[in-house]
Amino acid sequence: MTRQGDPLPQSFFARPSDVVAPDLLGKILWREGVGGGRLVEVEAYLSAGDPACHAYRGKSARNAAMFGPPGHLYVYLSYGIHNLVNLVCDREGVGSAVLIRALEPIGDLKTMRSNRGDTDGLLSLRDLTSGPGRVGQALGLDRSWNGRPLGRASGVCVLDDGTTVHAVRTTRVGISVGAELPLRYILPGSACVSRRPRVVSTCGPGSNGTVSKGRA
Repeated sequence: MTRQGDPLPQSFFARPSDVVAPDLLGKILWREGVGGGRLVEVEAYLSAGDPACHAYRGKSARNAAMFGPPGHLYVYLSYGIHNLVNLVCDREGVGSAVLIRALEPIGDLKTMRSNRGDTDGLLSLRDLTSGPGRVGQALGLDRSWNGRPLGRASGVCVLDDGTTVHAVRTTRVGISVGAELPLRYILPGSACVSRRPRVVSTCGPGSNGTVSKGRA
């Protein structure tokens, strides 16, 4: 399968990450020659008031890509093992990004399975790309991709094939500070979402929702 849909323009990402994040759900993250999938779980990280954001204490060598132009990749190593893929948002000079937490794989999965060490093809779709470390590994995106632009030049794109979805907004997971902030967005019907939410609200495209107690 070749990529499908139109690449999102840089202007799509030139907005706060909590506005971009719900609009990303249903879009396709695609790497030429490797594959990709439909975005089903993402987390926004804000430049202000968000202690879990890498930009919270200012610019450094590690997080410099977050302060670059929107529509670029920010890839960092987590726990010395996992390469986590983020999409830089907002205007240049503002440290803001969206973490890709899960995809629903589409198309020919041979290369993605190989990248995950699944030579026998035994991994389920959920186990292939559910969780940010698995996404980075499946797509073969390591720290050498940090700071590269999305688009045809790099071969990594976010594509819009016209699919419209309604997101669920919930609290983030896997962090020790700022976990109470409702900045995770998921497609609740997807089997590839990494963790079920406890605090949720629904929100349509272009809206980051209003939080309410409940279960998805």
